[in-house]
Amino acid sequence: MKLILKQDVENLGDAGDIVDVADGYGNNYLMPRGLAMRVTKGAVADAEAIGRARRKREASNVAEAQQRRTELERRPVTVSAKAGEDGTLYGSIGTTAIARAVAEQLGVSVDRRKVVLDKPLKELGEHQVGVRVYRDVTADLRVVVARD
Repeated sequence: MKLILKQDVENLGDAGDIVDVADGYGNNYLMPRGLAMRVTKGAVADAEAIGRARRKREASNVAEAQQRRTELERRPVTVSAKAGEDGTLYGSIGTTAIARAVAEQLGVSVDRRKVVLDKPLKELGEHQVGVRVYRDVTADLRVVVARD
């Protein structure tokens, strides 16, 4: 079944894309939720208009994300924690603490789920942490863990 997506659908496509899906998925999930419509002559013109609007919106979103990335990379964020004599923390610094520090010190709101951290920070010093700002835009945030 060929459908035109009205909204972005994860792992399927973006708004305005023409996709080929199973009949059950289209009839029972996508169309009842208003995520897609059947392909007709008039709907193809609508899909092209939706695609143009999406591309225009995408360009402005990428420009905004680039600006946000420069704000995040401009200066380091300091997080304080209790540490032992050898520099290892008694606890750890996770994504929530980093997101909170970014909001307080840089004034930029960051969702904790967008902070890319392989494992929690457990040592004093400067660490590089990734922050997903937009689809293909990732900022390299410098996090300084200081003794409390």
